Amino acid sequence: RHNMRQRDKTLQGVRTLKRAYDAALKPVAEAHGLTRNEVDVLLFLANNPGYDTARDIVELRGLTKSHICQSVDGLTRRGWLSGVQDGQDRRRVHLSLLPAAQTAVAAAQAVQRDFFVRLYRGVSQEERETLERVQEKMLSNLKEAQQ
Repeated sequence: RHNMRQRDKTLQGVRTLKRAYDAALKPVAEAHGLTRNEVDVLLFLANNPGYDTARDIVELRGLTKSHICQSVDGLTRRGWLSGVQDGQDRRRVHLSLLPAAQTAVAAAQAVQRDFFVRLYRGVSQEERETLERVQEKMLSNLKEAQQ
């Protein structure tokens, strides 16, 4: 019985966190005429220097390839992203943000920063480190189960 409550609480917590994060970023998406996936692509590229391909976004953000490709295409058409073919592997395209994206990126990063400040309010550094270790173990367990 205790395990069921704990399991339900964990799943509900993950859903609540995702909904709150999406709701926080929704006004930015609407203000700039973007989809939530497009906002995710912009944030990923802005926040993760050195990770600049659609495959990186798919693997590290856990989003579907079709959604990422659709978002990259839309952002490229708008003049917010450019892509350069990899010199070694022609299938790889390195993406970069263009100046036209900066206003939306800055707005999304500010919302993201505020969201996490609010989320971690009252949580000590020690508690954050414990949470990070537990999350790493859980994600490792999931990866093992998928292999």
